[in-house]
Amino acid sequence: MPLTSLIMASHHMKSTHFDNFDIDEAANHVARKIVSSDAEFEMRMKFHTCDIMEVKEKLGEYDCIFLAALVGMSKEEKVKILGHIRKYMKDGGVLLVRSANGARAFFYPIVEENELMEFEVLSIFHPTNDVINSVVLVRKPIF
Repeated sequence: MPLTSLIMASHHMKSTHFDNFDIDEAANHVARKIVSSDAEFEMRMKFHTCDIMEVKEKLGEYDCIFLAALVGMSKEEKVKILGHIRKYMKDGGVLLVRSANGARAFFYPIVEENELMEFEVLSIFHPTNDVINSVVLVRKPIF
């Protein structure tokens, strides 16, 4: 489920259009059903079924990309996906990576700051309440 974009679209970025990429068509089907109850919301949320590693030039169209915590369930896979996104995303674009910290790594792989060397790290936030995911905000440098 694209929880980050659903929350951002409904509470914070109320006029922004979101393209959501998921490898699982069943997940996209459920997400489409959720947004279909609101025509305006539905128009702003698009769902594409594909492997993010196959998305290339399209990544360069976005000012901001959200990478869900469940994308890349091993450290190696997550680092490979981060490299792919960095290669194709817009120079100066922002990437928000949902990660984990401490015991929360039981649920999601941790993205370490040293794995983001080719990004400018803007902020890292580790929640101390019931929220599981950490947030890592980075920018692709402009060359």
